[in-house]
Amino acid sequence: MKILIDTFGADEGSKVLVDGAVLALEKKEFTPVFVGDEKEIENYLGGRIKDYEIIHTKEYISNDEEPVRAIRRKKDSSLVLAYNKLKEEGYDGLLSAGSTGAILAGGIFISKRIDGIDRPSLAAPLPTTKGYTLLMDTGANMDCKPAYLEEFAIMGKVFLENVIHIDNPKIGLLNVGVESHKGNKLTKETYDLLENSNLNFVGNIEPRDLFTGEVNILLADGFAGNVAIKAAEGVISLFKSEIKNVFYKSAKNKLAALAIKNDLSKELGKYSSQNIGGVPLLGVKSYVYKAHGNSNDIAISNAILGLIDYISMDVISKIQGELND
Repeated sequence: MKILIDTFGADEGSKVLVDGAVLALEKKEFTPVFVGDEKEIENYLGGRIKDYEIIHTKEYISNDEEPVRAIRRKKDSSLVLAYNKLKEEGYDGLLSAGSTGAILAGGIFISKRIDGIDRPSLAAPLPTTKGYTLLMDTGANMDCKPAYLEEFAIMGKVFLENVIHIDNPKIGLLNVGVESHKGNKLTKETYDLLENSNLNFVGNIEPRDLFTGEVNILLADGFAGNVAIKAAEGVISLFKSEIKNVFYKSAKNKLAALAIKNDLSKELGKYSSQNIGGVPLLGVKSYVYKAHGNSNDIAISNAILGLIDYISMDVISKIQGELND
């Protein structure tokens, strides 16, 4: 299996992408195909692995560029080169920590959408007290129609049933209240659409239940989903910081911290984005994973391993089959 790795886009530079690939190779066998500055990549590899490929380029798409225009004009950018290579036989998946908008645009205009899908979606698995909840969408589609959210639900259902092995997943709609009449025009119309579908729709879910695991799939437009997940990340980061401050206030607190350090680390570790690493771009005809820009080598490794599982389960064909039923 050959996995294309866009080495541009991560906050810490291409080193974390290279190191992450090397870590992933300790757990699963695949051939990394690095797309980026050849000299830099070779330097970071330092002879640690023998079986790999490099597609050389120094051009990339930054987060402040207009995604569609950049995809169309920057033919030698790492992301465009990777997407085009992905269309060739023998290249199985693509991982990028770059611009979310550009990854979406590349999926739509180069890989193309699955027949019957209007909008691809980034599906983020959120750790909860009961396992994981798949939040869809998390930023790829800022403006949505009710039909798009129904498509997200179908794609999420197939992904969970095949990759996470959850049968008939429960589906909720992110809203300001649990009552069916609450929300804006989009959520009200989506509620009616889902209620009359064959999906296992259980109703509205409030943001405070983001991590309680009440549903397996939580639907939202990209704006609301992105705000929710980033607000949650901020709260978790603040909570960790405040706990650390309390522990360092006195010698007594330091002793208490030492006693519960391992248990606390284990519990809070469940909510670390490093454990998930990346999220699939569902709805396109290629296997694409998006890693967070601030990923470290552990997160990149886990993203690659997740992408390999995603590919192995033939999810794209199964989504197409679900839409054709």
